[in-house]
Amino acid sequence: MKMTKVLTLFLFVGIGLNAFAQPTSGDPIMPDPADKDTVLMLPTPQVTQQSFKSVILHAFTTGNAEILAKYFGDNVDLSILGKANVYSKSQAEQVLQHFFSTNKPNDFKIIHKGESGDTQYFIGEMSSVKGSKFRVTINSKTAVGSKKITSLTIEETK
Repeated sequence: MKMTKVLTLFLFVGIGLNAFAQPTSGDPIMPDPADKDTVLMLPTPQVTQQSFKSVILHAFTTGNAEILAKYFGDNVDLSILGKANVYSKSQAEQVLQHFFSTNKPNDFKIIHKGESGDTQYFIGEMSSVKGSKFRVTINSKTAVGSKKITSLTIEETK
């Protein structure tokens, strides 16, 4: 009986010490992205804002309506070269893609930005490879933790 208690004690001590063991290879252990129990760090508002700005810069520099459409709300107030309408997310993407196909971007700069509460806006200048220049205004609203573009206006400038 004493022998059983001693073996049980060694078993618990062995398991307890093994819990504190460190890897010996020197390689860091990276969490498995497929592991549902991994704790994820949520971005701070500054990081989210910065990434939204870079999404806009990238989309207008490359003429990629699909990237912008990921941030469209269910309905988008779209005004392109004087033609204004409220479009569904997929319709707005198609209209914007048509604009980009006829006015391939050469450069895009954000010249002004602002925010008030849960709304944010960007004003930018886009130049096309044909030499045309456009003023772009984007309004967005944060709802349930994600930014949604509510309106987008593109006007040709002289």
